[in-house]
Amino acid sequence: MEEILQKSVDKLHDIFDRSDLDAEWKKLQHKFEEAKYNPGDVTPLADCIFSILLAARSRGFKVSAVMQALEKVAENNLKRKWKKMADGTYQAI
Repeated sequence: MEEILQKSVDKLHDIFDRSDLDAEWKKLQHKFEEAKYNPGDVTPLADCIFSILLAARSRGFKVSAVMQALEKVAENNLKRKWKKMADGTYQAI
């Protein structure tokens, strides 16, 4: 899976005039809005992940580096204790 993701990220990075953090932030906002109003469609959320991979590519990171970092974050999240905040979000303690 990482191979096809990397090929696609590289291709779009080369095609797009801009795939930096600012450009991908705008796409993420749009995709999250789309996901909000289409709860039965996972595609907008997958598009969000792809935008993050493009943003990472603009900083010189390969898909494999992002996936390795994601695995470390997941491992750390399992070890943390979480507290529900007044605004309904959670914070690691």
